[in-house]
Amino acid sequence: MNVLVYDNSQIGRNSVNKGLDAIGIISRDMVRSVIFYGYLGVDLKEVGGADELEGNTDSGVPDHLEGMTDSGVRIMLDSVELTKKINPNWQAPSGTGVVLCFVQENSEKVNELYAKLIKAGFKSVKGPWDAFWGHRYASVEDPDGNQVDIFAEL
Repeated sequence: MNVLVYDNSQIGRNSVNKGLDAIGIISRDMVRSVIFYGYLGVDLKEVGGADELEGNTDSGVPDHLEGMTDSGVRIMLDSVELTKKINPNWQAPSGTGVVLCFVQENSEKVNELYAKLIKAGFKSVKGPWDAFWGHRYASVEDPDGNQVDIFAEL
């Protein structure tokens, strides 16, 4: 098996880069997204003050919410309306190239969380299964069609 390894020293790695801090998600349904990510342990709340771009969605939810995962990565949720105010040329993607993966304590927690999400009306991508790389895995879609995996070591 050939493994591609890239030597970052050749590109003059930026010493001020502190690493991945947040993942931004554009949402067509802020209310459902808040519920979905709440199941995953992310308590999304309004942060900062409103500026000329921000407002509320038709459902009364703020256009921008943030929450922290247990591992310290922020999830930032923006409405489509806010996104279009910031970038008028923005268009919804067709398909997704990024999958968010949320680790669980154990295999049973994967099964339990998957069952809760499906019972709450969220779409299954693949039910719980034991992956050959040593994890219990399940995949669901968030309200905007993004794949979200939940997993634990076997």
